[in-house]
Amino acid sequence: MDTEGKTNYLNESLETYINRASSKTPVPGGGSIVACVAALSSALISMVLNYTLGKEKYVAYEKELKQIFDENDEVIKKLSGYIERDSIIYQEIRRYTSSKDYITAEKYLKESAELHLDICRTSLKIIEFATSLVEKGNRALISDTGIAASLAVSVFIGAKINVLVNLKFIKEDVDFVKSIVDEIRTMEKEVIRKGNEVCSRVIKQLEGNNG
Repeated sequence: MDTEGKTNYLNESLETYINRASSKTPVPGGGSIVACVAALSSALISMVLNYTLGKEKYVAYEKELKQIFDENDEVIKKLSGYIERDSIIYQEIRRYTSSKDYITAEKYLKESAELHLDICRTSLKIIEFATSLVEKGNRALISDTGIAASLAVSVFIGAKINVLVNLKFIKEDVDFVKSIVDEIRTMEKEVIRKGNEVCSRVIKQLEGNNG
């Protein structure tokens, strides 16, 4: 199946996207898939909120949760756009590298690194949303809250890998590389700590219900 150069992922079926990802073509690759998982993690946050907002039991948290809902809605839109944007950037990197236009290729390498750095930042935001929902979200969907957080941790690691593979080929701008590496190192500690806290709280509650 010839899929290279075509990036209509959001308008195609999930089956088509999976087939594209499994085929012998460079796109969609790991970067697009990380963005897709990030969007799904964010989507789970919205699902929990949709089952929470408007319920009398959680009315005390309505204002705070509505704010999270609105913010997360923008997160989903952004991450969904990254699913395709990653593939477009990657094809530009290949094109300019092949033509030995390394200056333009480096421009796209930087864009790719910044895109995945933003996914790293966004994964932390999703985990923070999940932290609120463990306490204030619909208890019937606590497992979905935990899964959103666990996916966000995995997304951070995947996005970090994508950042590093791009930085590897950026030779001239040492300050650009260092600033991104430093930010990721600092962020990673927070992602792991907060993500593990959410998952531990969810698992503890579920084990208590089953005990």
